[in-house]
This record gives sequence, C-alpha cells and structure tokens, in this order.
Amino acid sequence: RYPFLQGNRKTLADEYEYVMQGKLFKISEGSKRDPKAEVNASFGGLLMMLKGEASQFKNFELDQRMFLLIRKL
Repeated sequence: RYPFLQGNRKTLADEYEYVMQGKLFKISEGSKRDPKAEVNASFGGLLMMLKGEASQFKNFELDQRMFLLIRKL
C-alpha cells in the first residue's frame, strides 16, 4: 500500500486499500419483463456492471467520472 498525499493532508483514499478512477459508459433502463436497471463503468480496462432498481441509478449520467474504493474486511 502506497500512501496518497494530497498537499500533506489525509484524503478519503487513505482509508481504503485500493482506489480507481473510472468513467460510466452505459446505462440500461429496466423493462416490464426485467425491472432491474444496469450501469456499466470502465476503470482503465477493468469493467464493472452494477444491477439494481432503476430508482437507485437516477442520479447517474453517461460519461460521469466515478471512483471505486476497495477495502479489505
């Protein structure tokens, strides 16, 4: 683990084991047959798909930048 110093102050990234920045590239609305919506993001080639209720994704937009913060439990 490498410390991430932003002007000699602690950041949210210091609390996690791994941090990645990505971009949202696809949003799929649910249908009557399958009411689950999907959001797809790319983190430098590592792809992530989130599936859930469409209401949970209402604030997401295409080309939105996002961070993935991972911590060991």
